[in-house]
Amino acid sequence: MENVRGWMLSLIDWFRGGRSLLMVSVACVALSALVGCRDSVLTRQDPTGVRGSTRGEILPEAKSIHDRYRPEPVGDPPNPWVRYHVPPVMSYEDRPLSDNILGAIELADFEAAIIRAGYWPYLTGSREYTVLAVPNEPFEAYKHQAVPDLMRPARRTFLKGFVGQMILVGHWDLPTIQRKTARKGSIQVPTLAGPGYDVILKPTVFGNIEVIGRDGSVTLVGNGYPQSNGVLYVTDSILPYQ
Repeated sequence: MENVRGWMLSLIDWFRGGRSLLMVSVACVALSALVGCRDSVLTRQDPTGVRGSTRGEILPEAKSIHDRYRPEPVGDPPNPWVRYHVPPVMSYEDRPLSDNILGAIELADFEAAIIRAGYWPYLTGSREYTVLAVPNEPFEAYKHQAVPDLMRPARRTFLKGFVGQMILVGHWDLPTIQRKTARKGSIQVPTLAGPGYDVILKPTVFGNIEVIGRDGSVTLVGNGYPQSNGVLYVTDSILPYQ
């Protein structure tokens, strides 16, 4: 009887010690994960560290919607798609790139491409990027005419490079570009597409910014939209990529 009692006490002691060890191990793993993720590029931006603002700017009108859904002829029942005016979409400067792109119906195709290429987590974080977003109409024209299978899994590597070259590393609003190019006339900027796919930002005589990539160029229209983690531009065409 004494042997059984001693064995049970030993088992209880072992369980207590093992459980404590397990709890300590779990706590260490959790702490390590927190410390490791704190500065990760894929960590979503903490809104408590962003200065609040009520300032916003209207993004380009959803032209693709108006072109696709036309009013019915006189006397016919109204088309529910066009019965009401498409409300304007705002870009708010205290929100991250991901939030403002997600809310822009005119950038729906480009948003889907960013997600498929795997870059979406970068636009939710606190590190700054400058996005050259392509509206639906030129994006769909490029997809149908040049790369019909652009969004298919087999073309993911191509899509990753194509979209990545239009996401510049850093905060490149118009004043910054003008200041950095004042002496040499242009500046080379890295992109998420990686080495070999840097772009050159070059002011034009018309006050716009020409973005020169490896396979072509595109002109930025307007001053861009401030974001809490970078800058958003809406282009009028795609940046060529091969």
